[in-house]
Amino acid sequence: MAFIANRRIGEGPPAASRTKLLVYFSCALLCLVVAITIMVIDPVQIIGEFNTVIKKNSLVYSLLDQDMDGVHVRAFLFNVTNAERFLSGEDKNLKVEEVGPFTYKEIRSQDDLVLREADHTMSYSPHTKTVFIPEESVSDPNETTVVMPNIAMLSMTSMVSTFPYFTRMGYNFLVNQINSRPFRTMTAYEYLWGYNEKLITLGNRFLPGWISFGKMGIMDRMYDNSVHYRIDLGAGHYDKFEIKAMNGYDRLTFWDDPENNTKSKCNSFENAYEGISYPSRMTPKHEVRIYRNVLCRFLELDYVESRTMQENSEGLVYRISNRTFTHNEDTMCLCRKGMCIEGMSDLSPCFYSLPLTLSAAHFTGANPKIYDRVEGLQPDEKRHESYFIIEPKLGIVLSTKFSVQVNIVVKDVSFNPAAKRFSNMNVPVGYFNIVQPPIREIDRHNLYMMYTLGPYTFLAVAIGLFVIAVALLTHWIRLLYWNWVCSQDKGMAFTYPEDTKPKTKTYMMTEMPLISK
Repeated sequence: MAFIANRRIGEGPPAASRTKLLVYFSCALLCLVVAITIMVIDPVQIIGEFNTVIKKNSLVYSLLDQDMDGVHVRAFLFNVTNAERFLSGEDKNLKVEEVGPFTYKEIRSQDDLVLREADHTMSYSPHTKTVFIPEESVSDPNETTVVMPNIAMLSMTSMVSTFPYFTRMGYNFLVNQINSRPFRTMTAYEYLWGYNEKLITLGNRFLPGWISFGKMGIMDRMYDNSVHYRIDLGAGHYDKFEIKAMNGYDRLTFWDDPENNTKSKCNSFENAYEGISYPSRMTPKHEVRIYRNVLCRFLELDYVESRTMQENSEGLVYRISNRTFTHNEDTMCLCRKGMCIEGMSDLSPCFYSLPLTLSAAHFTGANPKIYDRVEGLQPDEKRHESYFIIEPKLGIVLSTKFSVQVNIVVKDVSFNPAAKRFSNMNVPVGYFNIVQPPIREIDRHNLYMMYTLGPYTFLAVAIGLFVIAVALLTHWIRLLYWNWVCSQDKGMAFTYPEDTKPKTKTYMMTEMPLISK
């Protein structure tokens, strides 16, 4: 009890009030809850989504509302080196050599951008123009001469091959009269952006409902801005940039089943994107398909792996699936009768019914029989690999590279003397290597905030709050203890116990004379 007596004199801490105890406990609990919340909810993700939301006057909206630098398109042409020998029959096989690249940069705009914030959708009309990039090209296409298959003549001859006899004879007479030949010598620029072909001119003049253009060029057809189309897309976090409809239809109508014009696996826009951006919070289970109007169909993608990219960001890696160029019971609707060729995808519905197909570059991954009659092709999976790398938290496109090749499917054209050497042959024309340039500085900054500065900052805040919470709880427990001790000793006097009280000293009185005798 001596210790308690001393404490009451003032050597120990005073008893704390209930208010003071409540304040300490509340502050400690608040710090602890905030620290745990930071560790659980990922505030960096929330802030990132807030900054990339699609709404009026937002950063993403302002980017969509102006011209955007797009992908770089590298065009390679298959120059024919034995044209005359092949036509004469001296050479059994067609010999080609790759010429390129001729590189162009896409500059894209989203015309008539309309945002409907109420239902989280938007719509626009894509418009793309191209700019030649000489430093990324092998030469000036205007100064490079090539010998190329005449797409117009060979494809139209192949198409006419199924017509009645007299129609074919009339076609032969027309071809002879205008002297249309299966090979054309011209500049690379003409082949890419349009060369004069009398068959096309006559078709445009006399069959305007069928052929609406006056010259033939691969890239001229790919970037035909005279064809207007409008797409509706999602604008929410979890369906951002997913295509919902095109020209008012919720599917690709030219791939409709003739017996049932409804959505199917072949024509539905489900999980289809243009490749500009993707939804937030993607996972490897998220299906992705790429749709570009010039491709006439979807590129099916398969998830491959997760990879660390720039600024320590995570990248989900997808590659073009074999399903894109393989025909089975699920994808037979992606080819027309006579155009279902293993390793190639039908383009005829988007190119005026001309027998053109899409394949991987150099027929990579296709059945070798496809190029039995063509020499000079070098199928190489490593060189022509495809990948689409997507940052999963915000859906930023980190990197894109893929190649597609245009081919002419020539049927039995033995009825035509000029083209008969091409009978039952798949003629490669050229391929396009599509590459995304390095990401923008704003995206690089967002990645730095998402994966480096943001997480470390909030981790430091969470640790600091946790330390503060522990300190406050420790002090609260200490005060609570002293209050308990005080309550136990309340009203006790400052006296010693009876058994420890000091005894009074007793002195014996004796009579002593004051004066000795």
